[in-house]
Amino acid sequence: MSNLFSRFLNNYIPAQCLVCRGLLNQAQSGVANSAICQPCQQALPRWQAAESCPRCARPDTQGHVCGACLRKPPAFDQTLALYLFVEPLQSMIHAAKFARQWAIFPALAGQLDTDLARLNELARLNADCMLPLPLHRQRLRERGFNQSLEIARTFSQLSGIALRRELLLRVRDTEHQSRLSAQARWKNLRGAFACRGNCSGQVIIVVDDVITSGASLQAAAKALKQAGAARVINLVLARTPFK
Repeated sequence: MSNLFSRFLNNYIPAQCLVCRGLLNQAQSGVANSAICQPCQQALPRWQAAESCPRCARPDTQGHVCGACLRKPPAFDQTLALYLFVEPLQSMIHAAKFARQWAIFPALAGQLDTDLARLNELARLNADCMLPLPLHRQRLRERGFNQSLEIARTFSQLSGIALRRELLLRVRDTEHQSRLSAQARWKNLRGAFACRGNCSGQVIIVVDDVITSGASLQAAAKALKQAGAARVINLVLARTPFK
């Protein structure tokens, strides 16, 4: 783990496990500078690529492309996840987003350092860059931080893939996706993103916290493909079990 990444975690990680609130030290966590103790790390619900749709990461397809992606192929080419969006992870991410306990995001993303299969898969992608799914400036003012950026910073440090946060803009302030039906989510995101620059022929990784319907990541991938991207891969903390 790089010294820069270690210093970053030391500045922001509390002295207690973020899951069980027990006292935390390196011997307990098993990973230097981890904010999650080893028992809690092992209890987190891991996403399994071999059991999931390679396009949208739906986790019940035995590794085959799911029916939804076959009927209407998404603009993105692949989705990778670390976890399943079930308890206790669901409550942790909700607390991080809406109670501003944002140290949870780099702590969870830092578990990529122990996931050799996922790190190797990222290396095989030969990605040119990664970027966070952007928030509209109004939403950013309300929340105070972009969780996707906090996750992307950690993923970039661990993978060595360049972070280009300026490449994609959210040009329209949309309704909260969590308040909408699945069909309304797709309509809500149309034209929400714009690419600032030429990404012709590039392989780009888009980072987000959770994928559910995939509408936000679909809209982002469409904007990047229109700007010339060759491939767009999603890298998310967690996948909701069902669309």
